[in-house]
Amino acid sequence: MAGLTLVLALPALLLHLGWQPLLVDEPIRALVALEMHYSGHFFAPTLQGLPYYNKPPLFNWLLVALFRLTGRQDEWVLRLPTIAALLLYTTALWRVLRPQLGSRLAFTVALAFATTGRVLFYDSFLGLIDLWHAGLTWLGFMAVWYLGQRGQWTRLFVLTYALTAVGFLLKGLPSVVFQGLSLLVYCLDTRQWRRLFSWQHVLGVGVLLGILGTYFFVYSRHNSLEVALATLWSQSSQRVVTATPLAESVRYMLLFPFDFLKHFLPWTLLVLCLLVPGARRTIAGQPFLRYNALLFLAILPVYWLSPATIPRYLFMLVPLGLTVVIALYAQYWPAQPVAIRLVDSLLLGLLVASSVLVLAPPLLRLAASLSLVPATRLTVLRGVPDSVLLSLALFASLALGAYLFWRLPTYRLLVLGYYLLVLRLAFDIFIFPARMQTSPEVTYRAEAIRVGRETRGRPLVLYPGGEQLDNVEAFYIARERGQTLTVAPLPLRPHTLYVADERALTDLRYRTLDTFIIDRNITFRVVEFDLP
Repeated sequence: MAGLTLVLALPALLLHLGWQPLLVDEPIRALVALEMHYSGHFFAPTLQGLPYYNKPPLFNWLLVALFRLTGRQDEWVLRLPTIAALLLYTTALWRVLRPQLGSRLAFTVALAFATTGRVLFYDSFLGLIDLWHAGLTWLGFMAVWYLGQRGQWTRLFVLTYALTAVGFLLKGLPSVVFQGLSLLVYCLDTRQWRRLFSWQHVLGVGVLLGILGTYFFVYSRHNSLEVALATLWSQSSQRVVTATPLAESVRYMLLFPFDFLKHFLPWTLLVLCLLVPGARRTIAGQPFLRYNALLFLAILPVYWLSPATIPRYLFMLVPLGLTVVIALYAQYWPAQPVAIRLVDSLLLGLLVASSVLVLAPPLLRLAASLSLVPATRLTVLRGVPDSVLLSLALFASLALGAYLFWRLPTYRLLVLGYYLLVLRLAFDIFIFPARMQTSPEVTYRAEAIRVGRETRGRPLVLYPGGEQLDNVEAFYIARERGQTLTVAPLPLRPHTLYVADERALTDLRYRTLDTFIIDRNITFRVVEFDLP
């Protein structure tokens, strides 16, 4: 199974991985690492030359290591850690769950997580922290269970608090919250709450404080410790309901369950298994399933009450839920209750519909050539490869997957996972080329690269006024020039080029060398000022 999965997964995950420009939070991670790479200051992160405090630097250290090993700072290298994290996370899911669920069911959970909609069709091709952080956090959850069951309390506290420290160095305070919740859930569920007050727990906290204390001691020699701690606290506290307008908070809380189900389709359809009579008794009667379910319910309010939550923050939570519902599906499928039949029917319908969807490009072009639809409708296909044979080949592969899902009922969930990997391959082939033709970020990247190359070898700084340059343009300009792009304090410097929001240049005398547009249609100029 592992070999077949890699044969499908690696092409699906790696094809066109480096095509798209940096998106969402990628420019922040990339630019902090790039400036660290140039400066060599590993405990004093900067963003556009200014101190950066929002996240600890462990992920940036990983990127810097890749920059230096490969000699490259392109999108493919920046996103490679995400692929590694996903493969390691899913491997850990399979190996760690195997003693409790059996090999095939554990493998199904791992494959299910990797092929949820949000992971497979979005976050798996972005260079972000979250899969690394989620994998370490989930391993901590499982270490609590396995070592607690064996009564190895010293090892439990030392190992899980060490993992918490690493998680903190990736993403800050959330790791401490998850550690506390997992210990509370396990110790209260197993009626061993006194362990929370044991010397072993004190030792574990000491390990956490020792690791973080060493880091912050070194950090304080290079940067403001007070500002760093205050910012880390602010990054966590600003996401709560009280920090958000009431109407927005209420709307978020009402929609959260539906958004959760939507983002992690199609596997979240298995939540219908909870409607099988006796399902809750089954969960309560199996300690491992009960631990997963209770921990899921304990962590869920952390995000349900946090309107600033992004779906990728839930990546450590999703396997807990999948473990429960997939185990229920496997246990109740032979009896074919109504809920299970409904799940199978919905999944089969989705497979058939998405199989037919890959025929849309050639069918729409054929319809336009026969004047059955206006030619203007073809604008939706801009950049989509015009290959009937390719569409037919992908349709045949997906249709075969839908057929096997129907004909091999005992392997249905595994077939579903493999089907989704093929669907991701179709996404790579059709959607990525289209995005390269239609995404405005492609133009922003090209213009920033041009500016960086044209100004290479000359002093270039950011003018301290107007709109701040977006991090994505700052990254590409800095990469092409091979040096950090920083804000220059006044007064103006002679023989120096400035990147400035053109609205901030009113009444100033300057010579324009280049003009480019960033997001929000803001025009920037590369200028040299006329100085007396």
